Amino acid sequence: MLKRNWSLVRTPSLLVVLLSLFVYQTAKAALQEEIETIAANQDSGRESMVIFLHGALKTAWSMKRLETAFADSGYLTYNWDYNSRDFNVIQNAAKLDSIIRDNGYDRYQLNFVTHSMGGIVARYYLSNYHPPHVGRFVMIAPPNQGSKIATELQDFAPFRWLYKKNVDYLLTGKNAFAPNAGIPNCPFGIIAGGTGGKYGYTWYLPGDDDTILSVTQTKLPGAKDFILLHHIHATIMLQDDTIRETLYFIRHGQFNHHITNTEIE
Repeated sequence: MLKRNWSLVRTPSLLVVLLSLFVYQTAKAALQEEIETIAANQDSGRESMVIFLHGALKTAWSMKRLETAFADSGYLTYNWDYNSRDFNVIQNAAKLDSIIRDNGYDRYQLNFVTHSMGGIVARYYLSNYHPPHVGRFVMIAPPNQGSKIATELQDFAPFRWLYKKNVDYLLTGKNAFAPNAGIPNCPFGIIAGGTGGKYGYTWYLPGDDDTILSVTQTKLPGAKDFILLHHIHATIMLQDDTIRETLYFIRHGQFNHHITNTEIE
């Protein structure tokens, strides 16, 4: 009888000990992750700034929701309203470098968040101007391998008039500009739009797509993480889950992947 009672006492005690160890290890891991996150974001006490670059034919207003989310989270922000028609990718990268140096932004740890062609501008800038304190980089729906649509319509006069100086910077092919714009020397993640199925939102692009880019055209070797969200190209940067995933990557260097989207435009 005494032996049986001792077993009854010992079993709950053992469970308490095991539970305490689990809680301790979980808390320790969470603390370590927070320390690493702070270290990565602060760069030895350096304040963090996030620079936003919109896509072709858009303005800084298209990145306003993202900018507001980061500002509310304590980041310094600069939402650049660059001219995507009259100046090409290389010229805009040079302008970006001047803005960063002339305003003293290079004293901050610089993070980048881009949509569409803005990702190509940022890639070229990072690969050719080498700012001193770079944090993390999220590309939203970037034409990293060029655009099939741009390639097929490059000689169509209305299309060339619309995109003006940047048509030739969006073409596909092994020797095209976009695939060779540079690999960022910092942790970067890619958010692509698509249905998540065998076919995308359109019939004229191969595989899954966001209406403008095939998912495969967004990919780039060296990416720290990749996630596909169920949105179309034109509005993916405005969506709540895109904003949450972007914030998470800039903070932690990876996407959450637990955020799901059930609405398809």
